[in-house]
Amino acid sequence: MSKPNFKATPFLEVKNLTLTYKTSEYLLTATDNVSFKVEKSERLILLGPSGCGKSTILKAIGGFIKPSIGSIILNGVEIKKPGFDRAMVFQEFDQLLPWKTALENVVFAIRAAKKISKEEATAEAKLFLKKVNLQNFENSYPHALSGGMKQRVAIARCLALKSKVILMDEPFASLDALTRQKMQEELLELWNETKFTLIFVTHSIDEAVTLGTRIVMLSSHPGRVIEEIDVDLPSIDSRRYPEFTELKERISQILFKDDYVI
Repeated sequence: MSKPNFKATPFLEVKNLTLTYKTSEYLLTATDNVSFKVEKSERLILLGPSGCGKSTILKAIGGFIKPSIGSIILNGVEIKKPGFDRAMVFQEFDQLLPWKTALENVVFAIRAAKKISKEEATAEAKLFLKKVNLQNFENSYPHALSGGMKQRVAIARCLALKSKVILMDEPFASLDALTRQKMQEELLELWNETKFTLIFVTHSIDEAVTLGTRIVMLSSHPGRVIEEIDVDLPSIDSRRYPEFTELKERISQILFKDDYVI
């Protein structure tokens, strides 16, 4: 796999990003002067310990949190609010509307984003549910779906929106090990098919190396960029290559110097 070919104007750029929270007692700094770039169709991983601000960065890219210092530029335009050009998948399984079927959840999102007929939206929703192997569960309600299935519906919904960027906040963390690996494989297969731009948050080194084309490593609180590493491995079956283990070890050595704690 060739390394990203960075252009003078990147597809997405996080510039000198400092994010803070106000509490009743003090001001908490979540991230400190974080900068990185993302190219179109790249799979960028934000990797770091719990509490390092990686999920906060993702929410800022989504437009849900305003930077205290710095800016986020997407396709030459500064992000100041949420938009359909960015779609987000969260870790929680309750992100679907419980009173709507899997198909209706995807149709609802499509029609909210685009002015098309219900028939057209339904056809698109069916297509993307088939891409995540849920064509036989279109009429199932969320309570009847497993955690992995609910995440597939959420991913189908994001893909159906045809957003410029898909943001994923530890979407597989609550799944069992076998389901988690299967979901990772399915995500990579979908990426190989559509080449969407992915920004994925995780604290798992194994998952970062499996899914990423590039990894941005963050320090413990407050989050600062420690190092960026390109992942030069095939997107499918990368675990069987010796370079996979070598890269995991290299990343571990970098992170644990910073008192990395899951």
